[in-house]
This record gives sequence, C-alpha cells and structure tokens, in this order.
Amino acid sequence: MNPSAKPTLGVQLIVNNEAELLPRCLASLQGADEIIVVDTGSTDPSVEIARRYGATVIETHWNNHFSEARNTGLSHASSSWILVLDADEVLQTSIESIKEILRGSTAEAYTVRIENLLGSRPEDRLYHSPVRLFRGGQGYLFSGRIHESVESSILTKHGSAAIEASPIEILHFGYLPPVMSAKHKISRNEQLLRLTLAEEPDDVFARYNLAVTCCQDGRLEEAGELLRQSLTLAPLQASYRPSIIRDLCKIDLAAGHVKAVDSLLTRELTRYGDYPDLHYMQGQSWESQGLYDRAVQSYQHAIDTMSAPAPRRAYVTEQGMDSFRPLHRMGAIFQQLGKQKEAAQLFHRALQQHSLYLPALEGIASAFQELEVPEGEIAALLIQLTGTAQRAARTAIIGTLYRLGAYKAIAELPPAVCPLEEDTLLFLLSSWIITGKYHTFRKTAAKLRANPTQLSPEGLNAETIQQLCLLEAILTCELGGKLQEELWLQSPAEVRSAVLEIDRQLSLDSTEPQAEFAPSGESPLLAEVIRLAVKHQFIALGKRLVGRFPAHTSTLAEALYEEGWRAEAGELFIGLAGSKEASGATLRYLGELLIDKGHYAEAASWYRLALGESPADDAVSTGLALCYLHLAEQRLAEAVERLQGKGQQPHGPLQEDRAAVAQSIAVLRCTPWHTKWNYTQRQRGVDLSL
Repeated sequence: MNPSAKPTLGVQLIVNNEAELLPRCLASLQGADEIIVVDTGSTDPSVEIARRYGATVIETHWNNHFSEARNTGLSHASSSWILVLDADEVLQTSIESIKEILRGSTAEAYTVRIENLLGSRPEDRLYHSPVRLFRGGQGYLFSGRIHESVESSILTKHGSAAIEASPIEILHFGYLPPVMSAKHKISRNEQLLRLTLAEEPDDVFARYNLAVTCCQDGRLEEAGELLRQSLTLAPLQASYRPSIIRDLCKIDLAAGHVKAVDSLLTRELTRYGDYPDLHYMQGQSWESQGLYDRAVQSYQHAIDTMSAPAPRRAYVTEQGMDSFRPLHRMGAIFQQLGKQKEAAQLFHRALQQHSLYLPALEGIASAFQELEVPEGEIAALLIQLTGTAQRAARTAIIGTLYRLGAYKAIAELPPAVCPLEEDTLLFLLSSWIITGKYHTFRKTAAKLRANPTQLSPEGLNAETIQQLCLLEAILTCELGGKLQEELWLQSPAEVRSAVLEIDRQLSLDSTEPQAEFAPSGESPLLAEVIRLAVKHQFIALGKRLVGRFPAHTSTLAEALYEEGWRAEAGELFIGLAGSKEASGATLRYLGELLIDKGHYAEAASWYRLALGESPADDAVSTGLALCYLHLAEQRLAEAVERLQGKGQQPHGPLQEDRAAVAQSIAVLRCTPWHTKWNYTQRQRGVDLSL
C-alpha cells in the first residue's frame, strides 16, 4: 500500500436488459479508469450501449446468484480502487472528487450515501449507506445470493476500523413503482430469498430482506412475523438490526398495535437513541393514544438527533425524519389543541426545511384560515414560502388553496404567477365557476376545445376532458340554458348520452319523477354530476336532478354532508331513514350527526347497520365504540350523582372506571373516524335537531 501513489478508480456493474436506464448510469461515470459491465444474458441493446460508453463487457450465464456475477467482474479488475453501481443508479459525485478522497487514503473501504427515490413527491426518499467503494487486488469477494455485500470480506481481514464513511452520493431509481413493476423485482427477489433460506435457514439477513419484500408486496402480516423472527435472531452488533426495528414499528403502527410499538421502543431507544425514525414513530404512537405531551417530546428528540454531539450512525432513514416531518406533526398537535399561532410557527419551521412539503403547507394555510386571515393574504404567504418558478410550487399553492375552499383566492391569482397547466387546470376552472367568473371559464373551455394541445403536446388526458365537459354541462344546466351542439359533439362518447339525457329530463315540463336513469348503465355518471353540482354550490340544481331521478337522493345527501351543508343533508337523511332507504355512507353520516348531537343510543343503531354492510370499515367500528363508551360514561356519571345525592362520596374504583372511559374516548376521538371539514365547509354548518 503506497499512500503517495496516484489512485486509479474502476467502476463495476452487472446488467440484464437495462437499455432504458443504463445510458444515464454510464454517463455519470466520466473519468473512470475502467468500467466493467457483467452482462447476465441481455436480449436488448444493453451490451452495445455499455461498449459505446467504453466499458469492458463480460458476458456470462445467470445462475440466480448476484455475488457470482459481482465476483466475475472483480476477477477482471485492474484498478487500485473499485466502485460498485447498479444500472438503475446514477453517481452524483464526480469521479475526480472521489479520486481526491482516495489520494493518500489509509482506509480499506468506504460507505457511500444512496438516495433511493420512492415516489414522485420531493420527500419520497429513503437513504442508506452501504460499502460500495473498496481497494482492488486485495482478494475481497461478495457474498450472498441476493442483496450481496463485500463488507463481511473486508471485516474478516481488517475489522470495522478499516471502513470509513465518505461524502459520495448515489441516486437510485430502482424502488420507483414503475421500475419495480417493469423488472418484476418483487417476485424475483422473493424467489431468490426463499432459495437462500432453503439452503441456509439461519441466514437472518435473508429473513429480514424477505420481510421487506413481503412488505413491498402488501403482505404486512407475513412481513411482521418475519421481522419479529429476524429481531429475535439478529446479533446486537448487526448493522441491519436497527432497520428491523424501524420496519416492524411501521407495520405495527399501521395495524394499530401501539402497545407493541411502545414496548419495543422503550427497550431499543436506549441502544439507538440517535435514530430519528424511531423517535418519530414513538411520537406517532403517543399521538395516536392522545398523549400529546409525550408525542411532542418524542418528535423533539427526533429533531435533536440532527445536532447531537457525537456523529450519528448511518441508519436507513426517510428524508426529513429529523426535521420537517416531526415539525409538521408537532404543528398538527398544536392545531388539534386549538393553538393556531404556535401551530403556524411549527409549520413555518417545517417549510424552511422543505418548502414543498404539502402537509406543512396545508397546515400553515389552515392555521391562518382559523385565525381568520383573509384568503388573499394566505395565498400571498404561500407564494412567498414556495416561490412560483417551479411547476411543482405552483401546483402546491393552488392545490392547497383548493383543498381549503379558498376559491376566491385562486380565482384572483394573476395568470403571470399561475398560468394554465394541466396539473392545476381543474382547480382553476372550478374556482372560476364557484366564484361566478362564468365568462372566464367558458372562454378558457372554448379555447381548450379548439386547441386541446395547448397545455401539452399529447393533449389533455381523458379524465380531464371528461371533467371539463361535465363542468360545462352543469354550468349550462344551472343557468337554465340548452347544451350547445358543439359541446356535446366534442364530448367523450360515454359522457355524451348521459349529459344529453340529463339535459332532456331537466327540460321536460312534466313534474313526474323518472323511475330510473336512462340509459341505466350510466347511473354512476349521474351521481358524479350531482356531486359536481354540490361541489360548485349549485344546490338547487342538485335538488332538481334528484327530483327527476329520486334513486340518487342518497348521493345528494352524502355530497351535501361532505361539503359541510349539514342542515340540508340532515333533512334528506331523515327522509331516507324514515323510508328505510338509508345504506352505505348514509348510515355512517347519520351516526356522525347523532354523535355530534349527543344522541349516542340512536347513533349506535345506525352504526350497527353500517357495520353489517362494511365489517372492515375502521371509521364505522370506531364510531360504534365511541357510542358505547359515551353511554358507559353517562351511566357512570349517573352512579356518581346518585351516591352524592345520598350524601356519599364516590368510591375509588368507580372514579377510576370513569377516568379510564374518558381516556378511551379521548384516544378514539384522535383517530380519523369522523368526516373532516375544512374551515370553509365548517362555516356552512347549521344547528340541526334530529
């Protein structure tokens, strides 16, 4: 080992039908002294692409063993250092910068930071730090049929002190759902992992990775059992052990097993106190139990790991677990407690870390809305926070305002700030209708019909075209006009006949209701028209439609309720209940209305009917449980009152039972059991006696 010698750096890949992703990977390797590509049987142009970028290609047979392919490449290496990549990765750090790190290095290997893209949102990132850079010519070999690693080979010879952390960054696309699906990675990985476990039943790392694969496939119960087995068997010093805990907590939280999470984290946070993800999940558990003070403390601990005196270990972690995510959850807690100013400050801190984090953006906007800040000022704040240079920022601003019902603010945004774009088109069109800017809507709609490619070369997608046609139809119906031939001729075939039938029925002088919608196969589209009418505050139109098509009364009632028109919805719900026509969501909404009025016994009867239709509906189960708990609390309160009336003090167990019931009610009310209305929708609520 000569520290003064100029290092040479080679890059190694194994590929199989990677023609789509390979050019981007190889283009990031400019300046490498050698590139070795092991091809395991590609039938696409992967080999030609690799050679075009100057790579040495070794063609070999695929034996269902990644380490064999890796080690085949190592046997042809001549560089003093070797960097390992996959075809679905891109090197973010320049080769020259890496060579500077290696110049004079005494390490045997380095970890790199891999940024795994998980979705389309900026925060959909997962980071981990494996060993990917090591000295060549030292006899190091990869092991493992899948999820292969060279680390154990290095540790055996030199121990952990020989491996250092590096600032090298790699971007990984392979976990994006389209890539996972196209490459059939889940089924391939599961096959190789089960083969590994058949050969080596005690391979804990393979068992853990099988759990991850089951989780990716949506088999959470099986994944949880495998993770529990892995945690029992994994050595305390295993680098992947903290990830087992993280993944197990995520599954248990999703299943509502908060006691299991609390028990596990109470023990493991003493070992991994610098792991922000674990603190964050502990906060989620406390929050779901209504223990807000504890939750805030845990979220703060997650933030504190960023500035801990000792360097934090290289854990598998999601982006923002030590910054904008816990800050957002703390803001949500303060908002739940009615402390809007404190909540707004926390949301603002979160947005300083990630300006396009939509939960925090919506949080700060809703907090200011609750503080009765004018909509225009809220819009100006969002623009200030995110800017408008990026399309994603413009989409975030308009989408946030729309979800809060700030339609006037959207309608008044200048075109120079928020131009027409397909992502936000429907938000803008709807806002113009709701705020009475009918001329602006119709002018824009006509231009889009005349030139459907003005927003994108491919034209508007089918869903947007359908929504545009329906919006024009409901506006025409609301204003009492007839649909223009130009409009319905340009409508999609599946929309055209339905809209024309609606137009015909509304034009009839007869007041006789229609027994069923004709043609009957398009009733779902009529339901959508009714919901759109309510969304755009054309309540009278919704009632006219139901007058002609009474079978859709429940659709109107549910749409009114969801948009906050509780008095109008309540009247329809009463009618449906009286005629024994209530079903589906109507049953749950009746239960909610009655719970809100304190009529718990009546609410329970509707929830029981809803549970009979939807046994797996958590919101219905929680609503029913709340009814029973409130009834129990009432009985306990009556017992206390009777004792006090007799001059006796309530005994300890009675008081304890009452406190336990009250705590259970508080916990359940923290769960998403009730329809959630934004500030605008809540203002529509009118006291209704049922």
